[in-house]
Amino acid sequence: MIDSSSGGSSAAPAAASAAGSPNWRLIGRVALIAAGIILVLYVMTLARRTTEVFIIAILLAYGLSPVVRRLSRRMPRAVAIAAVYIALILVTAAFFVIFVPAVLDQFQVVIANAPTYINDARDFIDSAQAWLKQHLGSLVKTNQISQIESTSMNRLTAGMEGALGSITGIVVAIANGIVVAIFGVMLSYFLLANSDAVRDSYYSLFPDRLQQQARYFAREVGRVVGGFIVGQTVLCVLAALMTYAGLAIIRSPYALLLASLSGICYAIPYIGVTIAAAAGFGLGALTSWQTGLFVALIIMIASKIADFLVPKVMGDSVGVSPIAIIFAVFAGGELFGLWGLVLAIPAAALLKVVWTLWLHPWLTGKPVVIDDAPAPVAAKDAAPAVSAAASPARAAPQP
Repeated sequence: MIDSSSGGSSAAPAAASAAGSPNWRLIGRVALIAAGIILVLYVMTLARRTTEVFIIAILLAYGLSPVVRRLSRRMPRAVAIAAVYIALILVTAAFFVIFVPAVLDQFQVVIANAPTYINDARDFIDSAQAWLKQHLGSLVKTNQISQIESTSMNRLTAGMEGALGSITGIVVAIANGIVVAIFGVMLSYFLLANSDAVRDSYYSLFPDRLQQQARYFAREVGRVVGGFIVGQTVLCVLAALMTYAGLAIIRSPYALLLASLSGICYAIPYIGVTIAAAAGFGLGALTSWQTGLFVALIIMIASKIADFLVPKVMGDSVGVSPIAIIFAVFAGGELFGLWGLVLAIPAAALLKVVWTLWLHPWLTGKPVVIDDAPAPVAAKDAAPAVSAAASPARAAPQP
């Protein structure tokens, strides 16, 4: 057992500072660090494209690192990295050649049949109006119903026209996303290929007395982010496959489109399944409202099955309470948009580690005790700035 706060002569000044006047040097250092973090976040909001490139690169590097680490046991690390990226490129190419055209075809069917959908909605409103007149008689005011029908159809028509008019913008956004993804993949290759230098640069930021905390934090980053990326990818694929299987059983014409949407939305905690179910109900209701309910129910059941598999797929890599996750999702979405929603869970887990290592000991004066950990893994077996194993920190309550 090693007390992370012990460091020779540093214990006496710390005790004297605790007993006497406030340690203004420490307070100033913390204030500067906080100001630096705020400045970095502000710059990230200004340079969104650059930030997205780095986010994609870091996520890919951590996600592919376990595969590279396993392959590097049987071949040189450079060959393992090249093999992984070649496989990634081939899988991506197959995805765009086989999967994307089928999804686009179903999406085009939805857009092409938009006038028919509007007429069906008008017929539904007319039938509802006739039913109300038949059962409620004079209690129903025809003028009010006609006004509601006219307003609803005008809004629906305007929404359809807006969607058709924004196709160009959607195509441009997709093209920008592809460019960002390409640069992110290139940068992730650089991070994996130069993980030794990246790790050493990170460790050089900390003095000798904080090296143990720095190495522990690096291990936790690898455990949390790597476990989250791999686990979330598996769960999204499982949610999409189960949704497609259920929709194929009821012969939904939009099974592939809705399964893709369900898999993508599953990456957004709590909110994603609601979005996917609402879209499923809308497309299913084009056939009948019973079909819409069945489609929404299938999407929700698939999502719940995936939720049940979360502990088996992710293990304890995150370890954040549901309340903290909900707060992180809404706060992240409000501050950083889509990326904030997707990365809310690992960000909350890393904030928990920061609290354990630095904030709680600084606020309470109680040193955190870290179990003895093995020496860092060699460069050929390490992810960027992180080794594979993780050891728990103790003696600090969680926020």
